[in-house]
Amino acid sequence: MQTSESKQIMAVYEIMIISILLVITGIPCQAQEQVGVKKSNVGYSQRPNEATPITNASTGQRMTMEQYGQLSKEDPYAYHLVPDYDEFGLSNTYTMRQATAEEHETHRYRDRDPAKQPKAGQPVAPFVMTALDGKTYRSTDLLGKVVILTFLVSLEKTFWSDQQTEDFVTVLKPYQLGKAPVSLAVLNSEQTKDVSNSTGKTLPFMPVPNAYGFHNKYHITSVPTFIVIDKTGKVAANIQGAGSYEKLKQVLVFVTQ
Repeated sequence: MQTSESKQIMAVYEIMIISILLVITGIPCQAQEQVGVKKSNVGYSQRPNEATPITNASTGQRMTMEQYGQLSKEDPYAYHLVPDYDEFGLSNTYTMRQATAEEHETHRYRDRDPAKQPKAGQPVAPFVMTALDGKTYRSTDLLGKVVILTFLVSLEKTFWSDQQTEDFVTVLKPYQLGKAPVSLAVLNSEQTKDVSNSTGKTLPFMPVPNAYGFHNKYHITSVPTFIVIDKTGKVAANIQGAGSYEKLKQVLVFVTQ
């Protein structure tokens, strides 16, 4: 028979799991607030349990789920478990941090920090992505090649238009097959359609579906975002906003030399 204390801890666990699921399914994501993401069958990471590794952000020390439950018993919203994403875009470990005043009030946590996005000159955080062509793209295997990661919600017309396809194709047109950058579309949702749009035009990238974890891993807060990686594995540019395709064109001229 459960004691009142164990029931309280279990209640804290339930609240904590719900909070994490809200983060994983995208409810509090800044980018999604901008574009209104349509949810689909995204592959989620492992749910936390008693054996899940947790690191206390303030001390750098490991802690147990039971310790987290005890700490959160008086105020379940005072602390937050942040998923730690690996090279596969999955989270099997967590970091506990204190909630901000806004998070504590709204019970909605924001884990994507624009300041933590890939920056020019820095090595890109390792990734292993499986695309719709069935191939696995590893950052370590792509050394010696220019890579473009295009972060998108999906390929539906609401989020990716025929005009964007044409603009991107124009940017890549100067590069022949042997010298063309490896171009991947990192999708925030499932993609079951053919790798061509409604007009039958071939897309300028290979879609990587169910890649919400990579959006979190790289702290993507707006779409589209273009991350260009040079031949040494370093970030050449993080491109967002107006004039993206002209900027992308200029960056490619430099990194493909």
